[in-house]
Amino acid sequence: MHNYIDFHTHKQSAPKGVITVYNQLLHEETGIPMHFYSAGLHPWYADKLSTAELSRALDLHGSSSNLIALGETGLDKVCKMPIQLQQDIFELQLNKAVIMSKPVIIHCVKAWEEMLEITSHYHVPMILHGYNGSDQLTVNLVKSGFFFSIGPMILNPNSRIGHAIQHIPPSSIFCETDESDQPIQSVYDAVSGYLKMKETDFRRTVMENFVRLRNESEA
Repeated sequence: MHNYIDFHTHKQSAPKGVITVYNQLLHEETGIPMHFYSAGLHPWYADKLSTAELSRALDLHGSSSNLIALGETGLDKVCKMPIQLQQDIFELQLNKAVIMSKPVIIHCVKAWEEMLEITSHYHVPMILHGYNGSDQLTVNLVKSGFFFSIGPMILNPNSRIGHAIQHIPPSSIFCETDESDQPIQSVYDAVSGYLKMKETDFRRTVMENFVRLRNESEA
């Protein structure tokens, strides 16, 4: 029986039977975790580290075998952080990801056009965390080769992702809890239901996605 993968969580402890990827916020923590994690500077906190400080922090984490991805990073037009600063910090982390051959976990809110233009210049796997986009946006993002990490929003029957998920191949899907107390199993149940897959088959597919992502970054 395959374990569950919780691809993006703010909780360091992992429930039994769950492999977690802890989201380390570099403006708050600098230590190297002893378990799988991602590390990055979130767009909400783009002014908390200078580019030199962020670059040094990423270099430090780049040597860790537990580092699965950089991020979360990205663009957010709802927060008050200047968008140009967000873009500069985003591109710095994308550049580091290319150098390190690491995937990038992306936070994007109402900045899809800008995000797509920027990311088109960087060729590393990119995972859209907490994804809840429309049908047309999803179709465009699938064509662009993104992965999608789907969180507890899918438990809301009125969520956009509940309908748009039909456009996403299972080979491009991860699941996450983010900051929620919902068990990851409930997200898997919902996603597999929408995909009309057995939960055990979907769980195996997500594990295969995770292994493939790691192998690509280590190649």
